Amino acid sequence: MKKTIAILGVIALAALVLPLAAGAVVEPKTQTEYPDAAVMDLSDGAVSLKVTGVGLREKTFMKVDVYTIVSYVGDGLEGSDIMAFDGPKRLQMDLRRGFSREKLVASFSETIEKNFEDMSAFETDMAVFLAYFDRDAQEADRIVFDFAPGAGLTTSLNGEVKGIIDNTAFAQALWSVWFGQKPANGDLKKALISELGD
Repeated sequence: MKKTIAILGVIALAALVLPLAAGAVVEPKTQTEYPDAAVMDLSDGAVSLKVTGVGLREKTFMKVDVYTIVSYVGDGLEGSDIMAFDGPKRLQMDLRRGFSREKLVASFSETIEKNFEDMSAFETDMAVFLAYFDRDAQEADRIVFDFAPGAGLTTSLNGEVKGIIDNTAFAQALWSVWFGQKPANGDLKKALISELGD
């Protein structure tokens, strides 16, 4: 009997360890798990991406969970300046609560405005981007941003492509929400580059 219990214990431990060994990163508070690699399909072939970090966006002093987010980049990144990186990169947001469209749009636009005194290079494209979000955000919504030189910035909501913006300046502006000098949250920025190492 003791031997059976011991074997079951080993199996249970293996079940916990194996997903991580297979290549995953986990957001600590929510235990949300993401693959440590991804693939971006482009017209000239598939591009491999590696994870740079995973984090949780919280709001208010009560630390209400808003969304988990994971960041990936392709080859060529030197250092940790993902915002300026002009190679393939991806951000995936998984919403953990619903909130109004106005709050969602403001979360993007207000942070971008803090990071850029002059938005003339992408102002029109930002208006197009914000118009993608034409309903309130819902729990379990998944928003994915894919950028690659020559392919532009593709925004998807729950697997549906909302549009493509071919403007590197706007892609950098969008990434500033998480990686700019004045990101939405400094701790989240650190979490999203935590897998890059020294």
